[in-house]
Amino acid sequence: MDDSPSSRLPRDYVANLEAQVEKLTRENTELRDRIQTVSITSAESTTTSSPPGNNLVSFNSPLSTTSLNQPNYVLDLVESVKDVVVEPSGRQPRFLGQGGGITLAKLVMAAIRVDALPTAPSTIVANRPYGPFSSMMAEAASLPPRHAADHLVETYFQYRTPHLPILERSHALQALDGAYKSLEVGTTSDKDEKHEKDIFTTYMIFAIALCGVPGPSGNGRPIQSEGCFRSAISSVERTIIYAKSDIETLRSILLLAQFVALCPSQGSLWHLTGVALRMSIDIGLHWETDEQRLGMDPVALRDRRRLWYTTYQLDRFLSITLGRPFGIIDESIRVDLPSPWVTSTDEHDIHSQRALNHVFKLSHLESEIMHVQHSQSWSVKLAYPRANYAAWMQDIGPRLQEWYTTVPDISKAHPASIFACRAYWDVVFNNTLLLLHRPNSMISQVSAESLAISFDASGKMIHSIKLLQRDGRVDILWRSVHQLFMAGLGIIYCLWHSKDIRDSHSVGSCIQTLQACASTLSAMSETLHGAAGCRDVFDTLSSATINWLITCDAEKMQQSRQEFEAHLSELLQQMQPSRRTQPVLADGVDSISTMADSFAFSELLSSAAQWPEYQGMVTGLDFAYDMT
Repeated sequence: MDDSPSSRLPRDYVANLEAQVEKLTRENTELRDRIQTVSITSAESTTTSSPPGNNLVSFNSPLSTTSLNQPNYVLDLVESVKDVVVEPSGRQPRFLGQGGGITLAKLVMAAIRVDALPTAPSTIVANRPYGPFSSMMAEAASLPPRHAADHLVETYFQYRTPHLPILERSHALQALDGAYKSLEVGTTSDKDEKHEKDIFTTYMIFAIALCGVPGPSGNGRPIQSEGCFRSAISSVERTIIYAKSDIETLRSILLLAQFVALCPSQGSLWHLTGVALRMSIDIGLHWETDEQRLGMDPVALRDRRRLWYTTYQLDRFLSITLGRPFGIIDESIRVDLPSPWVTSTDEHDIHSQRALNHVFKLSHLESEIMHVQHSQSWSVKLAYPRANYAAWMQDIGPRLQEWYTTVPDISKAHPASIFACRAYWDVVFNNTLLLLHRPNSMISQVSAESLAISFDASGKMIHSIKLLQRDGRVDILWRSVHQLFMAGLGIIYCLWHSKDIRDSHSVGSCIQTLQACASTLSAMSETLHGAAGCRDVFDTLSSATINWLITCDAEKMQQSRQEFEAHLSELLQQMQPSRRTQPVLADGVDSISTMADSFAFSELLSSAAQWPEYQGMVTGLDFAYDMT
């Protein structure tokens, strides 16, 4: 029997190969026809919707072989594109990668969950690649009456935006005037690019401001806010593509990031922040030259600084909260803080910028803390020396305390501003203390002093966040949930690992703190459903901790009672017999057989009073003596 390799091949081997080749050829032909059809549709749509001379360039790269009917094809393209940025010529849109065909607008739109955003039928493009829009809990909004719009602009500048200084008040008012003037122009197709930009900016201001306007439930107006966001999305692509400058493009991206920070279900804040940071670096906002500081127009320089620190702040609070690497290290940054007195004479606006600068300084300190803590796990290298952790701890503590004592006077802030609330400053300060002193993956063993500071900071954070939640002043809900949960874990950790803390704080006060944390988490979970998991986990941990504390306290009370009774018996034996009637002690303590005189008995009461938990016994002794 022939056992050669050729004899083991199936007789229809060649026929199977030919069938597979024929099948692949057919699929390839169908795919090519489909791409050509979509390309023709895209060209026709671009020709009819874009102004002359600004037509989008169609793409024919190998990446385009992916089916454009797939809802996630933009994400696939983004994952495949290279990191090179090809500068556009003239006013053509910015493309990413070497002929990848991905515009910055599409990259930004990929970070927004547009599959859940409704679009008005008049603005739907036939070949829009972002997938179908699902339904619609909130319809796209229209411009409100002008007096209501003015109120929302005021709310925007006094409640939410102090954390993100994206717009000057003058920018917002100009956009508002342009948006309402566009109503006189006619349909969307008749509106020029400036009106598109003004409409986008106005609706984004409304969407962000409505997150802070109390609604019937006291938690903002999410339906109206999402409606304004949907109206803004209809023009975001043209706004980014036809922006007059990179600065204006960056401003639009940051407005989207600000809204997504407040409503995380509407997009990916991480991706939007990454796009904004890399664009800021591409523009050169992260490094100021001496020529720019001395020769640039002060208004333009202030604007660049505000946008840079907005991007920096987004990157830092995301990285620190989520435990991720920074997008850029502080050593690569050379930008002065924006001056509060350049463009405004309003006292409240000046105070707001001063408060913002103070928040930016704290972000620098938090960056330093994260850098030093991570450096403790580095291998020793000449290029990356490891900091002396003990000496650094002695240095960072006073600097943090100095930051807290120099917080701008809250009485000068606008009453509606978050900067007028002492609880806000207490939260951000104690959160930094907790970041510095709590155990982490790099430094698992902390000192008794750090445990005590962590316990105190956690308790103050819980109290302050509870006040902010009660007064409706929580700015970014998901971050506050994270901070509150970490503070609650800090309380639990310190109670379980430090006997000194348990001895120095009463069981009642510890239970009260844990219950305050649990109740606040429960209240937050009614608005942010993602907080329910944190609430359930903390309820389990806090219940176990409370039961343990009560058990330990009962054992401690029993031991203390036994010591008290032994001490009392010893004192009774030392006392001389008395001629007076023998009193009987309360709670079953042995009778006093003899009493020498009133002075001896007063010594007994004074010694017994050292046990406050047995004041009832002391009172019984005093009463028995008076009866004699």
